[in-house]
Amino acid sequence: MWFQVLACDYDRTLATDGRVAAETMAALRSLRAQGRRVVLVTGRAFDDLRAVCPQLDFFDLVVAENGAVLYDPRAGEVEDLVERPPPAFVAGLERRGVPVASGRVIVATVTPHETAVLDEIRTLGLELEIIFNREAVMVLPAGVSKASGLRAALRRLGVSRHNVVAVGDAENDHAFLACAGFGVAVANAVPALAAHADWVTAGANGAGVRELVTGPLGEDLASFRAALLSRTIELGTRADGTPFTYPVRGPNVLVTGAFGSGKSTLARVFVEQLARADYVVCLLDPEGAGSRALAGREDVVVLTSEPGPAEGRAADVARLLGQRSTSVAIDLSRLGGGEKVAAAAAFLRAIQRLRAETGAPHWVFVDQAHDVFPRDGSAAEETFDARWGGICLVTNEPGRIAPAVLDVVGHVFSTSFESVTARLPLLPPGAAGGALAGGEVLSIALAGGRSGAVERFHMAAPGQRRGRRGDAATSTPARR
Repeated sequence: MWFQVLACDYDRTLATDGRVAAETMAALRSLRAQGRRVVLVTGRAFDDLRAVCPQLDFFDLVVAENGAVLYDPRAGEVEDLVERPPPAFVAGLERRGVPVASGRVIVATVTPHETAVLDEIRTLGLELEIIFNREAVMVLPAGVSKASGLRAALRRLGVSRHNVVAVGDAENDHAFLACAGFGVAVANAVPALAAHADWVTAGANGAGVRELVTGPLGEDLASFRAALLSRTIELGTRADGTPFTYPVRGPNVLVTGAFGSGKSTLARVFVEQLARADYVVCLLDPEGAGSRALAGREDVVVLTSEPGPAEGRAADVARLLGQRSTSVAIDLSRLGGGEKVAAAAAFLRAIQRLRAETGAPHWVFVDQAHDVFPRDGSAAEETFDARWGGICLVTNEPGRIAPAVLDVVGHVFSTSFESVTARLPLLPPGAAGGALAGGEVLSIALAGGRSGAVERFHMAAPGQRRGRRGDAATSTPARR
């Protein structure tokens, strides 16, 4: 299950005239019964929300005041995520005759008072922003939005933003929907939001949410697979200068090539581009070189597994689970040969548990895959689930990988021609233009175990920021 969290706006999305219908709450309960979580994300002041929403404690977390306040119903804790505007600001608005309502952080009024609000912000020299929600005018510290509040909630839950479906209706929902893995606008949404949503429901308000819950979300958005495949990362450049991209939810991958031909560099570029786009990656690294290359990156945590008894390995697994929605590279180089495979098996079990709980890691990279999954079988292969997606095997000896594991691969990247003509005979010796130049990669799509489309590209340099096409941060046309 990829989409683990539904994040909902309140007014004119979940609620009609401030109230949530009983049938809408029943749909949300059915979603919770599937193991998913529900987060409320609203612009309402927290105390006002508590007064109008008797079901508030149903939600796993509540983001109120347009991202400024986080409420945990289980713990009964309310946290202000930022400081409120100074009292002088509210007093200045009142002197100007502006009707004001204040929450724990938010200061709100209505149109057409936004000009007076802006003048007061300038007069006091404050770093505040105005956010519109239909006729409402909300004032918050700079950088605070429903998207920033959602990120805070997801950190608390240990879930990646890419595993979230967000649904809303108004101007202040733009960043909120763009932050999520899939953005939905209800039928009564403002036209600008509907135009940039991934999908627009046929029903309005709570009926639209019920349509989402009982329809596409119930099947984990399987009917939107084509749209989800448009989320890509950029791995390099074709000869004609166009970017070479790969879908984040595309087929499992084999990265192969002769020793020193650049296969490890390509795998590193793959990991970096995923992590940079906020996807969660786990690298199992028997030799340690890949982990050392990623050390120092803010978006990847490197764990080193030490030799010792099984109890120590359990502690290593606990450390992995503790990272939750953070990309992790696991250096197994200090272990002996047998220990490495046993450790890999333990981590694969932990990864399976993490994916069931959070939907991540989105990709699992296994370096030296021929050692972890040898042809004669291993504890790691027994742990491996052939139904997994998001698998990348890295090896210079593809023929030494257990057939059952190799069978999950649907795409091959090779940094040497011989690796896919001799070591893994996918192409005839004279195919695809012969030997590769330095930094050049063969991309081979597989179909039924045989090679399909073949093309070449030059891999990006590691550490180089590449454009992302179709990522959740980029809007796609609305569809009905």
